[in-house]
Amino acid sequence: MLFNGIKSISIDSLGLSQIYISQEKYASVSEWFSLDNMESFQPVSVHDFGNGIYTLTDGHTRALIAYENGLTMLPAIYDNDDIVTNPTGQSLYKADMEWCARFGLNHIKQLGDRIIDKDLYKKLWIERCDKSYNLITKTTDSERLRLQKLVPNLFLYGASEEMSELYFENASGDLFIYKENSLILEMRDCKSRKIM
Repeated sequence: MLFNGIKSISIDSLGLSQIYISQEKYASVSEWFSLDNMESFQPVSVHDFGNGIYTLTDGHTRALIAYENGLTMLPAIYDNDDIVTNPTGQSLYKADMEWCARFGLNHIKQLGDRIIDKDLYKKLWIERCDKSYNLITKTTDSERLRLQKLVPNLFLYGASEEMSELYFENASGDLFIYKENSLILEMRDCKSRKIM
């Protein structure tokens, strides 16, 4: 499904690779976005990760605001950056897509209920991605399966850099730390703390 140049893609058909939106970025994009000035709208970036779906790799906030303003089609470019196409990038984006599936996020409009302030965004998205990177780059697939079995009723999503802590979550979004053979609740689901 690779394409060159800019392609118009239905918002309804876009896959997601992000589970939260930064309120700060949402406000910033909302300030400049205008249906009367779409020539300033930079194309979103998409990639097909082997499932036949154009998944957003960049532009979730722009796509959400465009949708909220009644657009049904978006200009898109195909993302062939090394950070997306190398084996680690492929694994990381596929983990992001699994998170979206786990939380039932399959349309950009659903991220409108997941806009959070910058501190929560840093904690719940930026740090999540860092923890996922640690897990994926410091373990093999079989090691991750073994680690998942430490807490089989939760989902393993990350690790500390030195692998002394593992990070799990439940289907509701509650976060847990597994350290020294103990499981500790780190944070309850943040839905009640959403900004908008």
